[in-house]
Amino acid sequence: MTERSAVPCSCRRVAHRALTCVALWLIAGPAAAASGGDAPGTPAVPAVPPERAPLHILFVGDSLTHGRYEPVRSYGAMDAGGREVGGTARVVDENFGQTGARAERERGPWGGIPGIFARFAAEAGLDYDVHLEAMSATSLAKHDRVASDVIDRPTWDAVVLQELSAKPLPFALTHAAASDPAGFCASVAQLARGIRAVAPHARVYLYETWPRAELARALAGEPGSAGFHGRYLARLTELVAAYRDAFARARRSDPAIVAVVPVGRAWQRAWATGVADPDPYARSGAPLLWYGIRADNDPPISRPDYLHPGVTGAYLSALVLFQQIAGVDVRTLGAREQAAAQLGITPQLAQRLQAVASDTVRQARAEAATGASAAAVDGDSCALQ
Repeated sequence: MTERSAVPCSCRRVAHRALTCVALWLIAGPAAAASGGDAPGTPAVPAVPPERAPLHILFVGDSLTHGRYEPVRSYGAMDAGGREVGGTARVVDENFGQTGARAERERGPWGGIPGIFARFAAEAGLDYDVHLEAMSATSLAKHDRVASDVIDRPTWDAVVLQELSAKPLPFALTHAAASDPAGFCASVAQLARGIRAVAPHARVYLYETWPRAELARALAGEPGSAGFHGRYLARLTELVAAYRDAFARARRSDPAIVAVVPVGRAWQRAWATGVADPDPYARSGAPLLWYGIRADNDPPISRPDYLHPGVTGAYLSALVLFQQIAGVDVRTLGAREQAAAQLGITPQLAQRLQAVASDTVRQARAEAATGASAAAVDGDSCALQ
């Protein structure tokens, strides 16, 4: 993420004034600041107008944002009839009660990963008004078609865009009809332009997601075969890199897009450091970031789900989003962080996940500041796949 000029803020409690002002500065601060979200030479996004508190943030995505399963799906949820949510740990679900194309498949209202983000903000003393525009198994192109009345509001200070999982990846990796990297870039560019047209101050973030374990398995061969585990880990790494490259290209499509939020890279760091288990087919004893399967599942499933996040994966994802967007080092949340306790994550694991998220965001910022992430992608066109 990038920073621009300071934004005045007024906070009733002196104890929170400095932290709140820092966060407002970080979400609306100078383009050349240390977060490094903007690529070199990219025009700066106009400064956030003063006296725009609380900060209004919209998360746009599918079940990788709302989480699909309980207890993540409903965490922090409030239906769209709720008002005055600024400063609370509640999420307005823009699609709750909708019918037709925007009807929710799983029982709502939803909070999901944005709900965890909202809890972090409340604990940090920050005033965020968090909204969710999510539809299961839905591309950004469909969001643009059926939910532009939500996305194109002039009130948003920040918008987070999350794409259908297969779409950013090349067909050579997925062998799925949903793969459409050029279409992904086009959708990102169109949405960013629309947001910029109605909310010139808004900062757009791309939510880089994680690889599906079943896809890495399909690319690696049969579990249990000789050398499978090594091939599987190599394919998992290849998929993380493919997501990173796809999102780096899409990030260049519009100056309103200030950063890619490196959630997929945080999952990879958690695997590499032993905080989480990367291989559900040969368990190590570390927790999974994917949901898997439980004795009781809401919604019901008959086989393990190695795409959607479990509580651990959702928590890590929210940590990365919060540090990137709010500018707060999530290690300061500490062992007594409330969302972790409410979701059944131990204090020790919460701190380890906080360290993974912090390290990932700080490394991504350093790479962006030096241009390393841009240099890793060949060419400038989204069409290069």
